[in-house]
Amino acid sequence: MKTTFSALSTKVFAMLLLVLPAMTSCDKCKDKDQPTVKEQLVGDWEIKSFTVDGVEVKGPVITASKMEFEEYTGNNGDFEWSISYIDGTSELQTGDYEVDEQDKEIELEDNDGDRLKFDFDLDGDDLELSGTIDGERYVLKAERD
Repeated sequence: MKTTFSALSTKVFAMLLLVLPAMTSCDKCKDKDQPTVKEQLVGDWEIKSFTVDGVEVKGPVITASKMEFEEYTGNNGDFEWSISYIDGTSELQTGDYEVDEQDKEIELEDNDGDRLKFDFDLDGDDLELSGTIDGERYVLKAERD
């Protein structure tokens, strides 16, 4: 009886050794299937809230604002940011962007060489960008368009 139990325990243990790595490798496969932040960022984003030092300017000053991030090619991707103002004027910035996934930062460099750095929080179809520009705190909340 004791030898039958030992033989059975050895077989069960051997089976666990074979099955356990297969189960953990499935978790790794799932991680590889998830898109990176750079991939998730690609697309059109409509800015729903635009605050400067805690004051909402979307509505009283800005009528519409959108950002578009194109797919990374090499070390960066292209972006386009449009802002329409209540007085009928508009502004369009284009250039390159880089994402630092580890520090959760995105840097925009427009075609004139001006740089803006934002911290980002990306959750599915919701994007929040926050940063200090010329001493003022900007927070932009956007939804995938």
